[in-house]
Amino acid sequence: MQAAIETGPVQDQQSGSSSSSSGGVTSAPSMASGSKQDKRSLTWSQISKSLLAGGVAGAVSRTAVAPLERLKILMQIQGNEKVYNGVWQGTVQMFRTDGLKGMFKGNGLNCIRIIPNQAIKFMTYEQLSRKISHYLIDNGGDGKLTPALRLTAGAGAGIIGMSATYPMDMVRGRITIQEASNAQYRGLLHATGCIIREEGVLALWRGWLPSGRGTPY
Repeated sequence: MQAAIETGPVQDQQSGSSSSSSGGVTSAPSMASGSKQDKRSLTWSQISKSLLAGGVAGAVSRTAVAPLERLKILMQIQGNEKVYNGVWQGTVQMFRTDGLKGMFKGNGLNCIRIIPNQAIKFMTYEQLSRKISHYLIDNGGDGKLTPALRLTAGAGAGIIGMSATYPMDMVRGRITIQEASNAQYRGLLHATGCIIREEGVLALWRGWLPSGRGTPY
């Protein structure tokens, strides 16, 4: 009788411990699933860092090559009279015509455009890469992105970033090509207003399709 009585609590304890251990086992996957779900998207801290890194990198790189960027545009739009015949001669001619400040004409607007552009590209690429990687894992893959998938993520990020800031790029081009002696636009807002009044709102997105086709680079 005593042995029978003593086995009761032992069985209860064993059943309780087994139930608690089984409860711990079932809760572990749910916690892992929750943490896995959290890693599918960027956190606000990661988004902020991506935007900041992309914006700073874009501003520094564009400022460093601003004179060459303006010279390229001037060489593209010049007519039969070749004023700019090369990099060195064109740079000297541009300096003589507009001075040192003129060599960076449009760079402020270019930075205003390129900072959000590069920030959006950088953040979008990180997000798309993360989504694609988790999609591969969910379908039995290892989550590693192939060059083709990286190209897809980069192209998508490029199209989104370019579309978001294309009007500023179009206005920047108009301001950049004007000479100091015959300036038509006084700044970003003035140029934007003139283009909308004279050519309509859709003119701000003129040339978007050819630019969109070149985003995979």
